[in-house]
Amino acid sequence: MNRIAFGPAASAIIAIACVVASGPVNAQPTFTPDCTDPVTQAEMNMCARASRDEAEREMEAMYQQVLAQFRQQDASNADLGPEYVGAEILLQESQDSWRTSSSDFCAARGVSFFGGSMRPAVVYACLAMLARSRTEELGWLLD
Repeated sequence: MNRIAFGPAASAIIAIACVVASGPVNAQPTFTPDCTDPVTQAEMNMCARASRDEAEREMEAMYQQVLAQFRQQDASNADLGPEYVGAEILLQESQDSWRTSSSDFCAARGVSFFGGSMRPAVVYACLAMLARSRTEELGWLLD
């Protein structure tokens, strides 16, 4: 019986090809919770995260609108003097500070739930609430 000898590189390539050809071993289907009536804590955590994500997308859209308005305002007022410009930079600094503050605020809220399965939901709910509030604040800045 004839045997074919493979070197280390060829053996590695064959092993990789076998793994790739076999497909994912433990692939799990993507689970989407019913956020109208979450039952388990894991579902509640996922729904709170989704709510936070949506609130942050809405806030970011409003922020971009205000930023564009302030950028245009600064450009229009540039000839009037330095005291009439700077809204864009101030807004950016305010948003950076807000992000740090809200993250710290909600992390502090979550500390009392350390080690518990509901901690993510508490923190995500806090972040969603603050993002919705910030969206209103930013909307107030629009003409």
